[in-house]
Amino acid sequence: MKYMKLGTKPDTFYTEEAVRSVLSDVPADLIIHINSTKFLLHKCGLLQRFCSSIDNNSDQPISIALHDVPGGEEAFELCAKFCYGITISLSAHNFVQAISAARFLQMTESVAKGNFIMKLESFFESFILHGWKDPIVTLQSVGKLSGWLDNPKIVQPCMDSIIEKILTHPSKVAWSYTYTRPGYSKKDHHSVPKDWWTEDVSELDLDLFRSIISTVRATRKLPAALLGEALHVYACKHLPDPMEAHQAQSSTARSEETLAKHKRVLESIVSMIPSEPGSVSGRFLLRLLKVANYIGASPSTKAELVRRSGRQLDEATTSDLLIPLPSNPQEYDIGAVEAVLENFLLQFRRPMPPQESERMLESMARVAKIFDSYLQVIAQNSELPVSKFADLAESLPDMARQEHDELYQAIDTYLKEHPDVSKAERKRLCQLIDSQKLSPEARAHAIANDRLPLRTIVQLLFVEQERAPPVQPSTEISDARGAPDDRRRPRQGSDDGLRHRGESVQGGRAKSVEMRRMGRSSSESRMAKKKELVVVEKAEGSRNKIRIHQ
Repeated sequence: MKYMKLGTKPDTFYTEEAVRSVLSDVPADLIIHINSTKFLLHKCGLLQRFCSSIDNNSDQPISIALHDVPGGEEAFELCAKFCYGITISLSAHNFVQAISAARFLQMTESVAKGNFIMKLESFFESFILHGWKDPIVTLQSVGKLSGWLDNPKIVQPCMDSIIEKILTHPSKVAWSYTYTRPGYSKKDHHSVPKDWWTEDVSELDLDLFRSIISTVRATRKLPAALLGEALHVYACKHLPDPMEAHQAQSSTARSEETLAKHKRVLESIVSMIPSEPGSVSGRFLLRLLKVANYIGASPSTKAELVRRSGRQLDEATTSDLLIPLPSNPQEYDIGAVEAVLENFLLQFRRPMPPQESERMLESMARVAKIFDSYLQVIAQNSELPVSKFADLAESLPDMARQEHDELYQAIDTYLKEHPDVSKAERKRLCQLIDSQKLSPEARAHAIANDRLPLRTIVQLLFVEQERAPPVQPSTEISDARGAPDDRRRPRQGSDDGLRHRGESVQGGRAKSVEMRRMGRSSSESRMAKKKELVVVEKAEGSRNKIRIHQ
């Protein structure tokens, strides 16, 4: 930050009963009234033009009211001290107030050489415009003075200076800047980050910020993601956190002025988001949607956020989908999430090349995991109708879920929180679970789950049987199958020959018996399964446990 000192005399201004006076052997002959403050001064070049237009033949001090001086009492006192030669310190923080008051008081070169306006303009051009934070602070000061945002002699040069530095390559940045990202340390990073400028610019008034971003974007010298990061930083600084705001809402009422300001900021940020894919994250878009819900943004703003966040839904987390209802922060806006998911699925209705199709399928698998975790959260809502929950679970196509563990947990959570669900409703929910897509752990848990219908449990048992390791054959069968074929023919009449011939016959009979036995086993297995299904049909209305005898 640059500073300039003017004057050499010590400060002799003092206050006594709301009156600002200057120590002097000469009695004050000029009284200035500014708001509730009175100044006792001396006639000088400062107010020569004001004094000359007033007839005052008496020895009484001249009294002048200057309630509309820009910058108020502080700015006027800077001008007064300059006239007395008292040391004053100028910087970007008080430059705008000082020059606005000096112009109001007409402290020009025609009144005195080296007057206040000339020195202030020299400081502005030689120091303020060459810094980084100086023009930003100057613009902040301009915003506090009514009507000065339209002053081209100050506003436009400051904006040009800021834009020029934003477009400077990071390797050439030699000035100080604010960068407070979590985990970032300038000591550990020797290079300047690409988004070094975003935090300082976020301090500006919305109109100035929008003008700078629009100009930088028009140059096409910075990537869209960098402009998106600037919007993200500005939103974090100027928009409320919906979760924290809901908690504080009970103690502090939201004023109409604050809501109007937040709506204006939100709608401006949404309108400035670059159209390039990935310019902002999906999580940021969903955060803006939460804010839009909270402050009651326009339908067009909400629709745009739903459309954009739907395209990047695979970047979200479960917490990003938990959008509180404005009327009841304890409940979530399921309709908004449905709309976002629908916009995500719209992407699959257009033709796409194979490479993009493969990428989109991976994206859908990620969304399925996120959405099933979301279902587990909203399943705990005791007032959520089963039809609504089932519709949500069915909203994803079958190919989206590569495994059904998360879906099973969501349905089990719903059944646990809604014990009065009817038999037909339980059946509808459990029909959504594909037994083949459950992990062994989830399948074992489901088989022992009393909340599931009997038909579902039996289907799980069939899958468990099909995936069980094969039963090892008995030793007798193994020996019969594995007996060597002795091709040697013994002599007739010998005991060895009879013994071998007898063993051969017995081995053949064993094989025949074994084949018939295996055939009956396969047939009996099929018949057993049919009998078990019949038993389940008859036992649909009861909760008796079924044992499968193998």
